[in-house]
Amino acid sequence: MGSKTIDRFIDVKKCIKTGEYNFEKEANQFLSVLDSATKENDVQNYIKRNEKWFIPASLLKDYDFGQHEAYLIPEQELGSEFRVDYMIVGKNSLGYQVVLVEFENVNVDYKLHSSNTETEAVRKGLTQIRDWDRWMETNKQYFLDSSGLIGLTGVIPSWCIHYCLVVSRRTRMDEISNQLRGQSQKNSNLHIVSYDRLVDNIRRLTNGI
Repeated sequence: MGSKTIDRFIDVKKCIKTGEYNFEKEANQFLSVLDSATKENDVQNYIKRNEKWFIPASLLKDYDFGQHEAYLIPEQELGSEFRVDYMIVGKNSLGYQVVLVEFENVNVDYKLHSSNTETEAVRKGLTQIRDWDRWMETNKQYFLDSSGLIGLTGVIPSWCIHYCLVVSRRTRMDEISNQLRGQSQKNSNLHIVSYDRLVDNIRRLTNGI
């Protein structure tokens, strides 16, 4: 970013290179953290305490940007109303794009056993992201200015702002869960993944973002 560097922007590519990580080992270790976690904070504490920023940043593997530049910003505020767990900024040939990420509970079911609807943890995450999206509709310029993105990217079109919900485990999602997830993502800029997707993506970091 040169002179436009924002102190709290973590350069993901530099972090991965200087860390000299064994990503197969890191993926297995993170899987153990997930298996023993009882709440979302257990995962968050592991990431932040050990500064393993490549874990949330590995979500870029699910997008087509981040190859040129990639940055991570933990706990990005949206005005005084909301706080995003992670903001990921990635660049490709079309410019910069942003992913606002919500981490929800880990070892919870995706849908209720009694009916074909999402559990409280999933609904909470979806509601949070809908609130972010509504806020962004009327505050996008303020967001670009206050976050420091305006100095890096200039204008970012609305279609370049994405949302990602990380919740539940793959083994706790059945066919109907996947159908519900697909319906939530249909015709939207929302991406929903289980925590196991992060494990898969960490293994793929061997060759970089």
